[in-house]
Amino acid sequence: MIRVSGLTKIFATGTKAIDDLTLEVKQGEIIALLGPNGAGKTTTIRVLSTLSGFDEGSVTVAGHDVDVDPEAVRCAIGLVAQQTGVDYFLTGRENLMTQGHLYRMAKADIEKRIEELASYFGLTDALDRLVTTYSGGMRRKLDIATALIHNPSLLFLDEPTLGLDIKSRQSLWQYINKLNREQGLTILLTTHYLEEADHLSHRVAIINQGKIQVIDTPQALKNSIHGDAVMLTFASQGPDVGEFTFAMHEDPTVQNVVWQNDNLYVYVDNGGEAVPRFVRLAEEKGLTIKSLSLAHPTLDDVFLKYTGTTLEETKEEEGEEWWHQWAGKGGGGGGKWQKNWEKWQGQLEESGSDEDKAGWQAQMQKWQGDDATTAAPAATPAPETPAQSEAAPAKPGDWQQWQQQANASGTPVETPEHYREEALKRRGNRQADGKGTPEQGDWLGGQDADKNDNNK
Repeated sequence: MIRVSGLTKIFATGTKAIDDLTLEVKQGEIIALLGPNGAGKTTTIRVLSTLSGFDEGSVTVAGHDVDVDPEAVRCAIGLVAQQTGVDYFLTGRENLMTQGHLYRMAKADIEKRIEELASYFGLTDALDRLVTTYSGGMRRKLDIATALIHNPSLLFLDEPTLGLDIKSRQSLWQYINKLNREQGLTILLTTHYLEEADHLSHRVAIINQGKIQVIDTPQALKNSIHGDAVMLTFASQGPDVGEFTFAMHEDPTVQNVVWQNDNLYVYVDNGGEAVPRFVRLAEEKGLTIKSLSLAHPTLDDVFLKYTGTTLEETKEEEGEEWWHQWAGKGGGGGGKWQKNWEKWQGQLEESGSDEDKAGWQAQMQKWQGDDATTAAPAATPAPETPAQSEAAPAKPGDWQQWQQQANASGTPVETPEHYREEALKRRGNRQADGKGTPEQGDWLGGQDADKNDNNK
């Protein structure tokens, strides 16, 4: 269903979000990408769902090459992003109807599918209510329903239960399992919840720094760390702690030793026998054990083994500008955008009218000018006031803007009282000339006119 080989994605900043990633997902399988924020999970989903380009590798989704036929990929997949895609100011039915029309489904088919999905997710009674009245769990169900409106064969779930309470999370797990079991839906989900990956997935791929470190069934991954995990925390850090750690490395019964923050993880075959020995050794070294725990290895221990960190150490994943979000190879660095732009230009030269050519040329120059302005913003000019330009009479609120510009440029600017005096002078001159109506745009006259309008 999904075949990825040597996938690499580099942001414009130089950050390698995906680094030579290889992954294969079979039909009817649930795969969980487990990793902290910033590991490359969301970027991987975006590439697979044609929302972002990539720099190297090949990607085939639902039998279609993302680089060659992204439209066919979109027709075969459903995507539930981290941020909800439903409109809060539409009803549930209107959201589903809109999504169906986007896929150009027949109205009768959309209505039938809406009833099916509403019944499936228990949303029938809320279908004609505004989404603003939905709970977080209901909104997430509606989100998934909109992704399923066109009967896709593959579903991407990016952090599907993020921000939900434990009850809503477990309820959503049941629906995800049910979709896979009853409808044979292939599901690729990302998560940083250990229990979610353990509970839902047939296989777990641990991803960190854009690379898949290991992939296997949850139980096989936990079994790969034989024995027990002993975690020790000491009351103080010093040379004696280093000696204790060195002794752990030298102990033949110890399989692995990992430091994480102030916690020392020691993996042994038999924790019950090892703990008393560790306590005696700490006493000999003059160390005070602040806390000690013994447990069977978890997915967190597996993650710690393969990445040297835990899921608690997270950072936000980097994003990219819209013009880099072109599906397929080269979309990440602007190369594909440039090629398509050149192709359009060639077509325009061959068949476009002179008017079309002139319009496109003007638009391209404008975009280039905007890019140049963004890259090297010009110095802020000194603020222009009515005293400097009679063609731009003052309006209510203008003085605040001029004052801000003046503060930024260091140029003094007159106060609002000055404008009021000028306006009074102008009005007196007009009355003397027999012109009782203030000029349009006059600061004080405009205010008086507004008041008169309000009193009518």
